[in-house]
Amino acid sequence: MRTVLLTIIAVSLLQAENIDQLITHALKTHPSLQSIQHRLSAMDDRIARSGNWNDPELVLNINDIQFDHPTDRTLEPMQFQAISFKQRFPWFGKTSAKELLTREQKHLLMNSYDMAKVRLAEEIKKTAYTVLEIKKRLKIVNDYEKLTQQNIDLYNAYIATDAKNQSSSMAAKLMLSRLHIRAERYKAVLKSQQAKLAYLVQKKHLSLNGSLHIRPPKPLAYYLSKLEQTPAYQKALTQTGVAEANHALKELDKMPDPFVQVGYFNRKAYPDYGSIAVGFALPVYGSETLESEAAQKEALAAKSAAIDYRAMLESQIRTAYAKMEEAYHIYTIIEHDSLPKLAHMFKLNEASIQNGEDLFTYTSLLEQKLDLVEERTVAQAEYLRRLATLTSLIGETK
Repeated sequence: MRTVLLTIIAVSLLQAENIDQLITHALKTHPSLQSIQHRLSAMDDRIARSGNWNDPELVLNINDIQFDHPTDRTLEPMQFQAISFKQRFPWFGKTSAKELLTREQKHLLMNSYDMAKVRLAEEIKKTAYTVLEIKKRLKIVNDYEKLTQQNIDLYNAYIATDAKNQSSSMAAKLMLSRLHIRAERYKAVLKSQQAKLAYLVQKKHLSLNGSLHIRPPKPLAYYLSKLEQTPAYQKALTQTGVAEANHALKELDKMPDPFVQVGYFNRKAYPDYGSIAVGFALPVYGSETLESEAAQKEALAAKSAAIDYRAMLESQIRTAYAKMEEAYHIYTIIEHDSLPKLAHMFKLNEASIQNGEDLFTYTSLLEQKLDLVEERTVAQAEYLRRLATLTSLIGETK
């Protein structure tokens, strides 16, 4: 039986995946990313299409049908059957400008794809750290439940009948009841976070392996130095490129595209003949000029938006870093100051606690330690979630 149990535990540990492995799997399989991949593939077709001319027009014409003799085509020279072909030629540079605009649009979509990967990785990390946090807090509560129950049982062996001792016993039992309530709440939160993580990773059954170990934060300058290489900022710059490419195309649209139309005219009783016509649209209403001016203003707006986005991104990095530093400092204070002091208080009251003389004091110290240990766990998880936000802001998935 023990061998079977050890085998099961070993298999479960082998199947457990760390956060990086979950991210790798999600980036390969998540439908939201696959959707953008299909759209990128469609953009390749649009780029190929942008270099083509407009389709030619083919016109069939039967002229001068006499109602008295609708089938007789020899009544007069004006009667003919004709076929004509019309082709519009794009003004010099328009085809290249359309292709450039389409390529910029694909570049923008590629930036969106990179951003989607980064944000998915961020959500996976933050959710995974929350799962690890709740699991650890639940384990802490379960351990304290056992410890509290053991001490209640121990105290009952020494308890007297006076009101003070009964009050201490009831206080310990009340703490145990509160621990039960806290554990149930944690279980509910854990289920919801595990369901969210399963969706993000696209796995119905997953086993998360990881810890809440933290290290001193990197300097703020490290994150700020990577700001301009992030997919989010690059997307803002690409939006400027799209707007400028659109403006260049609108400028060319101010020159109308010429067309050539050739035709062949057939007459039954008279000689056949051909025709050729050349023409273009007359931009007399100024619509093209207005479109160009509007596109120019949109390009200026995109430039301003990129400048503003960079400032906002820097602000987000500084804010997230400050929150991360705060969590690290809280963790450090609890780990190196609060918990050692509380451990010293336990030693000072050790004799009376062991003899079951002062359960009230022990219960109070136990509650304080539980709060501090949980707060330390919260600080660790918050630090890692803020770190996940920072790595996302600088465009990193791991």
